[in-house]
Amino acid sequence: MRNYYQQIHEYLLKLIKNILSYDKKGLQVKGIDLSLLELLIIKELGGEKEKKMFEVIDALGIDRNSFVTLINKLQQQQYIIKTKSEEDKRVHLLSLSSKGEELLEEIEDKEKELLYSLLNDFSFNEEKAVLKFLVKLDMLKKDKHKEKENDI
Repeated sequence: MRNYYQQIHEYLLKLIKNILSYDKKGLQVKGIDLSLLELLIIKELGGEKEKKMFEVIDALGIDRNSFVTLINKLQQQQYIIKTKSEEDKRVHLLSLSSKGEELLEEIEDKEKELLYSLLNDFSFNEEKAVLKFLVKLDMLKKDKHKEKENDI
């Protein structure tokens, strides 16, 4: 397996370049160009009635100023509803509007379609190898996050 390191590295670089390119250009969903961060915000709010703004910021690791700009755009496009908490007026709650829920459904359908088309020709063992690789990447991220917390 070690002889594949160079090829894996090259393909990961291509993947990163594609992701950065998509983030810069945006992705077309329902005729609207959305950045990857906007898509992630919509996905983060999906399945929840409402979420505190700071929880979404923490979950996505976005700085507050950038986040507020993105939220304002999504709110203007009527995908997100922002309200103040009844218990604490300083806390803002975010939720998807019905238009936002439709957009989330479209995003998830496109994701499934893309994933199924990519994995359609994979054998069971190849799928397992990809999953193992992705789990290890996730574990590395979690380990680095723990190291940062311990340094503080």
